[in-house]
Amino acid sequence: MVRRALLNARRARRMSTRQRLGAVLISVVVAAFLLVWGGGQVALAMLDGAFGGLPSPKPTFADSTVVDRTGKLLAVLHPQGDSRIPVSLDQIATPLQQATVAIEDRAFWSEGAIDLGRVASAAIADVLHHDSQGASTITMQLAKVRYLTDTGGLTYKLHQMLIARHLDATMTKQQILDDYLNDIYYGHGATGIQAAAHTFFGVDAAKLDLAESALLAGLPNHPTGLDPLRHPDAAKARQGEVLNAMVSAGVITAQQAAAALAEPLKYSDGNMDNVDVVPAFVNRVAQAVHDRLDLDATTAGLQVVSTLDLDMQEYAQNMLTQQVDAIRGLNVTDGAMVSMDPQSGNVLVYVGGAGPGHPGSEIDMASAPRQAGSTFKLFTYSTALRLKKVTELTPVTDAPLTVNMGPGAPPWTVHNYDMSYHGTVPVEEAFAASLNIPAVKVEQVAGVPNVLDTARAMGVTTLNQPNNYYGPSLTLGTYPIPLWEMAQAGGVFASAGMLHPAQFVTSVKDQSGRELLPPPPAPKQVLDPGVAFIVNDILTNDRNRAISFGLGSALTLPNHLVSAKTGTTQDFRDNLTVGWTPKLVTATWVGNTDNEPMHGTTGITGAAPIWHTFMDHQLKDVPDDWPGPPPDVKQASMGGRSGWFLDGTGPGTTPGLNQQGCRTWSFNGGNYYWCGSGASSLPGDPAAGGGGAPAPAPPPPGGGGHHHGGGGG
Repeated sequence: MVRRALLNARRARRMSTRQRLGAVLISVVVAAFLLVWGGGQVALAMLDGAFGGLPSPKPTFADSTVVDRTGKLLAVLHPQGDSRIPVSLDQIATPLQQATVAIEDRAFWSEGAIDLGRVASAAIADVLHHDSQGASTITMQLAKVRYLTDTGGLTYKLHQMLIARHLDATMTKQQILDDYLNDIYYGHGATGIQAAAHTFFGVDAAKLDLAESALLAGLPNHPTGLDPLRHPDAAKARQGEVLNAMVSAGVITAQQAAAALAEPLKYSDGNMDNVDVVPAFVNRVAQAVHDRLDLDATTAGLQVVSTLDLDMQEYAQNMLTQQVDAIRGLNVTDGAMVSMDPQSGNVLVYVGGAGPGHPGSEIDMASAPRQAGSTFKLFTYSTALRLKKVTELTPVTDAPLTVNMGPGAPPWTVHNYDMSYHGTVPVEEAFAASLNIPAVKVEQVAGVPNVLDTARAMGVTTLNQPNNYYGPSLTLGTYPIPLWEMAQAGGVFASAGMLHPAQFVTSVKDQSGRELLPPPPAPKQVLDPGVAFIVNDILTNDRNRAISFGLGSALTLPNHLVSAKTGTTQDFRDNLTVGWTPKLVTATWVGNTDNEPMHGTTGITGAAPIWHTFMDHQLKDVPDDWPGPPPDVKQASMGGRSGWFLDGTGPGTTPGLNQQGCRTWSFNGGNYYWCGSGASSLPGDPAAGGGGAPAPAPPPPGGGGHHHGGGGG
């Protein structure tokens, strides 16, 4: 039967007006009669026969919300210029529901899916005037909005009626109205009543009064032409029509309508919920949702709980901005900070820049790879300790050092930051005081490939070139690493060698409240607990850094025992500080987004004061809870000093690194350096018959630094 109706409708295009009118009326009346009296099963059968079944719903989107770990709103994510926030019917003001039914479909609660009179009227208008009139019930409009992509004509109208009859047979009136109010377009980028209420009045749909409800209920008829922010007179006239319809429907009195029409309307600025309190962090949240769930947080309608602590974040942002501004005279224009719980990897603070009004404020400097400076020595000394090439008390000569860079490359003369030499010092002082010459020697006995292995195991992802790409300036931090990865690495030392990968989200739920986020990856032991313990023993001892920084510097905290390491890159382009207790790890950076040099600032004078102020504030009344020594370390004395030694090492078990001549060779894709006398135990050492060849000069590192450069404190 419906096929015959469709055939008649198609034939009508070739008839005279009178013939067409008769054919159309017959087609419409027959189809409508079947739909009204035939029931949902008939509708489905007709859909199957005429259109191949019920079409798939059109894709919809919904805004996502991001909150901090305590539930404070951080952001509402949606496509640029569009917003949709589904809500249940009980969260929509009753006057809005009444206004919508009165103006769109007065008999909605009592009729079926189709109004025969209105459908016939629309069909006649289509034939006589080629005018596609509304005249659809709310159910038919929902069918159009949710399922149909074609734009008009008699075939379209029949298709719409079939889908509407199916919806009416399978949904309650409340469900239909709820879906309609969430899917209809109100203009100004707002789909659904909640987004419209926010966009035009800055309130939830549940808070709309009669005047506001009548105004919004009239907009779907012509969202652009009735936009109250652009066409207030047209919108006001339409509001009056809606109020009159409500009076005619008997849901309000004429007096209530008059009062609502006279009420001054207070519009918002028309911006949808463009809430984004911490853009740099929210970008990381959206990326984490995509990486872990393959979902677009701007369209998926998610409720995301992040790891951020907004109170800590606001304190950090304000303090960092103030301190950056205080040293602006030294050509410092930007800064960044990342703070994490080292026992979980949760990112508590993520400051991507010094904020608006600072050059490059749109760039996330917490994730932009920059040279790490001497903070990279954390990986170098950890590697040498792990391989038992040095101990905490191994003597190292800090004296003039020139490194052979291989055939065709000039030799590299290494300098300390202060351009002086300090004689023979123990590893603990060389490390904590950030002396460059001893660091290069320690790197050479450990082997650059081994140092790279340590850094990569501790979560550094940007050192992804072949091993022979990296030269001996690696230990001075001349290759770029994001600040957040340095904070993550600091967390390894704070948690006895366990890597807790950085986490930005703790929960992601869909619109039904179903948890989507799988458990975070399990922590992984990436560094021997004994090595982590010895590194902390070195860096918590303020006397070890006195030759460079004096006592009581910004790397210490009153009433706390803290580990900290600074870094300064070539030409003062970057200052960093990374420091931790078992309760909190924080990394700070200052510099310029365009890589322009600062004027004489160092890690101890630029980044460390920010680190110090933040850590001092956050650790008030928080116990340190440093763990005791693990089973694989023991305490012993050497040269009048007391230190901790890994099993298999002890006083005098490692030779001092005092020789000045260095050799370099390549073997199996890695470059190796040895500053000791005789053969080494490193892979491929030609002096030991290992088959290595003289190493080619490695290429300059990225990030704007100089290969033969290197900072210091």
